[in-house]
Amino acid sequence: MEKFKLISTFLISFNLLFSGCSVETNTTQSGQIIKTEKQTVTFSNTNTNTNTNANFTMIDISFTDGRTSDSIILGEDLLEVPYTTNVKPFRLAMYETSYNTWHEVLKWAENNGYTIVNKGVEGVFGEVERENNMSEPGAEPKLVEMPVCRLTWRDVMVWCNALSEMKGLEPVYCTDKDFKTPLRDSTGVSFGDLENYAIKPGEVDNPYVNTNADGFRLPYVKEWEYAARKRLDGTAISGRNVSGDEAGSAIKTTATEKMNGISFTFSTKQNEYCWQRQNSASNGPSKTYTGQDDTNTTLSNKTGKSISGRRMHLSGGRLPNHLGFFDMSGNVPEWCFDCNLPYGSVYKLSTDRGLRGGDYLNEIVGSRCSGYKGGALVGLAFGFRIAQNH
Repeated sequence: MEKFKLISTFLISFNLLFSGCSVETNTTQSGQIIKTEKQTVTFSNTNTNTNTNANFTMIDISFTDGRTSDSIILGEDLLEVPYTTNVKPFRLAMYETSYNTWHEVLKWAENNGYTIVNKGVEGVFGEVERENNMSEPGAEPKLVEMPVCRLTWRDVMVWCNALSEMKGLEPVYCTDKDFKTPLRDSTGVSFGDLENYAIKPGEVDNPYVNTNADGFRLPYVKEWEYAARKRLDGTAISGRNVSGDEAGSAIKTTATEKMNGISFTFSTKQNEYCWQRQNSASNGPSKTYTGQDDTNTTLSNKTGKSISGRRMHLSGGRLPNHLGFFDMSGNVPEWCFDCNLPYGSVYKLSTDRGLRGGDYLNEIVGSRCSGYKGGALVGLAFGFRIAQNH
């Protein structure tokens, strides 16, 4: 596997565009050429009234040697054709977006001219086609750091605009080419009406994108994979692996690969880094990395429902990856902005949008770092991770 050297750092200086933004910097150790800096975005109505449960943390990714981008091979070590691309500095949330963060912004959005069709739920449990919500859509949060789900790509994109305006930043997704009017309505045609998606420039399924805006947005697939695979020394783990696991491939070498003389070491450590079908029915830890109790009994007591079987888990219940991101494989599928098209496609639009990370209900093959996966942009099973320009 070809590995690229990355000489990067997470910048010491950060425009304090967020009220109550705090900074945590890791000390650079011998052999480490990436320095991480965590930025906490807080929510407060007054200087003394802060909703700490809604806070979220982002990790800065940038370079120290003057370069404006770094390369990565998407799809590396998969049978799919790999694709080399460049990634510019960016920010990405440390955890999947929690329902308590989602709900805080949703309330503001609905009071400030936004229409977000699906209100999101606070976790789900049960088998495919028979999932149960842990909360009613749009209900007040009962938990802390349970990923939000049951959202369409449209809902998430419009919510990101609301978060930007709420924090006094420039929205990314607009209805006009001059970027004067943010997209504030996630209403669109139904799942089955594929021929009538709103794809004229500026409509909900094809907004104008202000690539220079400082507001919040969905990550691009290449950014997501970069954050999932890069090590602290700048090299990258294989695209076959679960994010954070450098012991080997998440799946065994296939018959087709063997026929072509290809072989990969199989890892037995995947479940240390992700929640997926084989382990999601397990009891969560009594203390996650966020300090929350993820045991079935505690969740049942707080939600008023009997939580058992395969289920979504609180963020931070598994190990972080090399750059400090959690749950990038498994738990909840994460929307990306890109259309679900082959790497390097000349086409621009699709009825599917990119999804990454696998989930608690599906097999480990979906939790690999690489491999283009998509979902209908009005699909309701999914969550997301917040991104931002550097």
